[in-house]
Amino acid sequence: MDNKYPLIIGNWKLNGETKKFRQAYVKGLIELFKAPIEKVNIAICPASIYITEFANNLSSLGLNVGSQNVSAFHIGAYTGETSATMLKELGCNLSIIGHSERREIFSENNVDCNHKIKQLHKQKLLPVLCIGESQNERNNNATNDVLSKQLSESLVNINVTAETPLCVAYEPIWAIGSGASASPEIAQQTHLFIRDQLSTLYGSETSKQIKIIYGGSVNKDNAKDLLAQTDIDGLLIGGASLDPSHFNSICKIVNSTFNII
Repeated sequence: MDNKYPLIIGNWKLNGETKKFRQAYVKGLIELFKAPIEKVNIAICPASIYITEFANNLSSLGLNVGSQNVSAFHIGAYTGETSATMLKELGCNLSIIGHSERREIFSENNVDCNHKIKQLHKQKLLPVLCIGESQNERNNNATNDVLSKQLSESLVNINVTAETPLCVAYEPIWAIGSGASASPEIAQQTHLFIRDQLSTLYGSETSKQIKIIYGGSVNKDNAKDLLAQTDIDGLLIGGASLDPSHFNSICKIVNSTFNII
């Protein structure tokens, strides 16, 4: 992946359970992406058991494959876990960690995220650290406090270099799956705060190399306005990524938007 280009990630979540659906999806992608979109880094994160299937079919298109999660452990008696080493062998380039659904449903916390980032860095895979506030926290003007804590605790003793990169995904919990995306102005304001926090942690130059992407009800109608913001470096897409035509449209919009920035 070329760090100077925006990053677009499709998060399938717990979808794509039938072979017929996946075959049709891949066929659609092959047709839609036969003319490469060269100035966008594109990745799809299916359920872990389909990673090899996607890696084998999408590599010729220049698309990346990622995981929706990774184990905080390297090896051992941890039933049901999938390590960063395994993900790399399967063909992954990155992994989402700390998604709000993992935090809320499976009780993952910032310390867990920290361990997972370290595991991914050992394999030189890109961690995509998700952070975000609830509607109640935003209403109570606690957004910055929440994000600051998530960043500082998740990134303890994490060194960010060209060999051990980092991506932060801002996903306001109140926007995920709601159809109500944050306005471009709110998203930019929050991304700028995140950038400032990263600058405090790593210095100004390194913070500029860390992609901050936006997620939360992203679609082809709001993608251009979101990507036109100075500190939004890409998009994390949920439901819209399950439609190859819709996903392709967003990637093309991102490509054209990036060209005019």
